[in-house]
Order: sequence, then structure tokens, then C-alpha cells
Amino acid sequence: MKTILEARHIVKAFKLKKQHLFEKQTFVQAVDHISFQVKEGQTIGIVGESGSGKSTVSEIIGDLQKPTSGTVKYFGKDIGTMTKEEYQDFRRGVQFVFQSPKDSLHPFYTIQENLLEPLKVSSSTYNKDDALKEVTELLGKVNLDESILKKHPSEISGGQAQRVAIARALLLKPKVIICDECVSALDLSIQAQILDLLKELQVEFGTSYVFISHDIGAVYKMSDYVMVMNQGKVLEEGETEQVLLHPEHTYTKTLIQSSFSIEEDEVV
Repeated sequence: MKTILEARHIVKAFKLKKQHLFEKQTFVQAVDHISFQVKEGQTIGIVGESGSGKSTVSEIIGDLQKPTSGTVKYFGKDIGTMTKEEYQDFRRGVQFVFQSPKDSLHPFYTIQENLLEPLKVSSSTYNKDDALKEVTELLGKVNLDESILKKHPSEISGGQAQRVAIARALLLKPKVIICDECVSALDLSIQAQILDLLKELQVEFGTSYVFISHDIGAVYKMSDYVMVMNQGKVLEEGETEQVLLHPEHTYTKTLIQSSFSIEEDEVV
């Protein structure tokens, strides 16, 4: 399988606020030499408690913040040294679905305007009629009726808003979607529906996912390969079933025990 996205020795350090003028500057290392690859059609799960550094990793590989050191490569090219055209291709090719879907949608735009805007911005040959047809077709794939297009984010449910966010991410035909706690704000029944939808869409479109979550069950269901993070470090990684059914690190065992027991017959 071809490697789409690669993180190499990513480090992110934040300055701590000085208590007085002559105090020596200190840093906290949020991410400590993280490396991994995302291949075609693959889901990489990153799991850990709040503050483990997993969301910082996701923002760095999606270029929402810069690493202190290390590189991120997209199809083998360092995103920090890309030409304008190469970076635009990266920007279209790596999309996000965030934890709070309504916060990621413009509150004063209708759903139609929220969905058309990425197409308008990214295409030099934008045609509203063609774009609207594409939007309507994709809404059907995320199980939403086109009547939702006239509504505003405040008029739809959290589950519907997350489906809209997924549709918006897919509109640009990305190679990778970074799902950062994308179901944690939803009711359990809706969570299951969204996870099933993501898996179905992955089969249809061949999209790779980086799936960030504190929820062991969600990571187990979604991921082919998992990385367990704590205090900015990867403590354990490998094939999902191997790591989560037969954990070796004490932290991984504690994380699983604090969630629920994963039985081998739950494999999906």
C-alpha cells in the first residue's frame, strides 16, 4: 500500500509561563518524537486520556499547528517546503472532522452554504449547479435528505450536524480524514451510527482515517493499527487486535480496564 501521510520524529514543546522575571524559561513537551505512516485505505487509531498529546499530533499532521521539530510528509513531500500548488493539493487531500460538529459549521450559513463554500474556494472552475448536484448526491450517501440544505446548524441535531461535517470533508475527495474525537459529543446510539457510516464510506471511497479518541471501544472498532499515547509519548503500538486484546504496557491495560473489557468475539 502506498504511504499517503507520514510523521517523522514530531516534537511539540510549549513554553510555560514564568512566575517571575528572572526565572529560567521552562518547557513542557506535549509530543515527544512521534513517528508513524498512514497508508491507502488504512485507519490509524491514536488513543489516550485527555492531555496525552493525541489531538496535538492530529493538528500537526493536518498543519493546523507547527511542530517544534520533525517533519510531516504528504506523498513523500515535506509540507513545510511545498510549492503553493503542492500545498493546495495537500490542503484538499487532508480534511478534518472535529469533536463538536456544530462549532465547525458557520452558524449564519445554511447547510447548503456550508457545503458549497469549500467547493467554491478550492475550484477555479466552480459552477453552482454542478456543485449543488454533487452536494445533494453526497448527502444521500451520509443518509441525509436534501431538505436539510435550507436549514441552519442550530436547527439540526448533533448527529445530523456530524453527518454534514463528514459530507463536507468528503466533498473535496480527500486522501485522509483526521477524525478528532468525532463521536465523543454524541449519544451512544448516534455514535454507533456515525462509526458504521465512516466504515461504509471508507469502503466506498477508499479514504484513510486518522482516528483520535479516548474511547477504547471506538478505536477498536475503527482502527487497523493503534498507537497508545500518554504524556506525549507512544507507549505501545501495533495491529489493533494485538495491542488491545493482548496489551503489554501497564498503561494500556489500565486504559482498557477503566473503559470496559474487550472480548475477542467482538471483532468486527
